[in-house]
Amino acid sequence: MKRSFSLLERLIVCDIDNTLLPPGGKISDATMEVIASLGSHTGFSIATGRSFHVVRKFVEDLGLALPVITSNGAQVYDYQRETPVYESCFSDRSASSLMHRLISEGFDFVAYGGDGIFYRPGSTHMDFFLNYNESVRPGIRAPLIPLNEKDLSSVPKALTKVLVYFPTSDLTKSLSSEKDLEVTSSMPHVIDIMAKGSTKGNAVVALAEYLQVPLSSVYCFGDNENDISMFTCGAVGVAMGNASEETKKYASIVTRNCKDDGVAYAIRHLL
Repeated sequence: MKRSFSLLERLIVCDIDNTLLPPGGKISDATMEVIASLGSHTGFSIATGRSFHVVRKFVEDLGLALPVITSNGAQVYDYQRETPVYESCFSDRSASSLMHRLISEGFDFVAYGGDGIFYRPGSTHMDFFLNYNESVRPGIRAPLIPLNEKDLSSVPKALTKVLVYFPTSDLTKSLSSEKDLEVTSSMPHVIDIMAKGSTKGNAVVALAEYLQVPLSSVYCFGDNENDISMFTCGAVGVAMGNASEETKKYASIVTRNCKDDGVAYAIRHLL
């Protein structure tokens, strides 16, 4: 049964990395206090490229009750009910074809599935996930599962995103031309691959509809290329001061840098 959110008049949606969370740091006390002080008519959620398996810490720290956007918009996950309220997964054929290609061409990648984070044995890019698991209690650690590269006949279930490390320009161009894939970048030296139509912007639209909040009353904060779709979906885009110049072009508002509590400043003074 769908819950009622009729009290909500506006919604704030924030990217995590370099928006709420500065590099190598933690969400500031000032930002936490502003979020905690939001009244009952303003909802707060997050939109991240991370898997839902490595977001629960932030949901708990911020005391979030609303569903959150994960996997670059391929999923809107309700931690209260432990289930997605919106999801756009790869088809088995598309997932199998993509992983076969990446393995055969020697690319390192991880895949976000319903059961956990799937990785290539011998991957040199697992520190992010290992560090996350070390920072949280055992009960909310992300399952890290090695891929069986000799048998990809059965791909991971509910696969929402594949993150490729150090892709070549030829790979990026080729995958971007595939009609069933959505390709963007959430950070330098990686590409994020989802099923076609999986964007943060489309997930914001789905979340706003679910919460019964008009898009004109949704404020989206971000800093990178994968946040642009949130600025162009009908919501109000708020770029961080540290955002790329390309991202700022699509924003209605530019706030202070992440390290200078740009989210808190905007909520207090600009919205």
